[in-house]
Amino acid sequence: MAGLELLYNSVIDNIASPQDALLCFVHWEIIRHGYKCLGTGDQPGTNDKRSELLPAHWNESSELYTLRYESSDGKVQLLVKAIAVDSSVIFNVMRSGSEEVADMTVSLSDYVNCDHLQDFDRVFKNTKELGGRVQSGILSSGPGSRSGSGKGKEPAKSCKKSLQDEDPFRIPTRTAVRQPGW
Repeated sequence: MAGLELLYNSVIDNIASPQDALLCFVHWEIIRHGYKCLGTGDQPGTNDKRSELLPAHWNESSELYTLRYESSDGKVQLLVKAIAVDSSVIFNVMRSGSEEVADMTVSLSDYVNCDHLQDFDRVFKNTKELGGRVQSGILSSGPGSRSGSGKGKEPAKSCKKSLQDEDPFRIPTRTAVRQPGW
């Protein structure tokens, strides 16, 4: 986990909640997979710069985090929103261009030791599992790949047909039934 300890220690004075710690880990995973952070908020700002660090004011709210990322080749941008709900955090990620959306819900107690937020060696648990979830649920989503919900895209025709077959309110079309020629 080279780099995570340095990142965490650079923001440890700002870590005030388990959500902050979790967002730091997810940020590190995104950076580790070739993205740079552009800044906070939905829209580009005047102080935006490509960086591996978390931007200033990244955790102004412990209930809603909004960060923007760009791939190293500049072709893909991600808008990451993290919303704290009870003891979970819901990550919603939109890719620019395709406007494909992925989401992932993380239970804080599964991955963050809330009693040790100021101790890097003890704050995270199940890091391999969490890293895999970030990879498959957020970063691997894209055109033709699996989304964060775990369901792949199906062709439109098969979707339409299956919806018609499964709709209990659908009134079947009337067609003449041929009687057998006994």
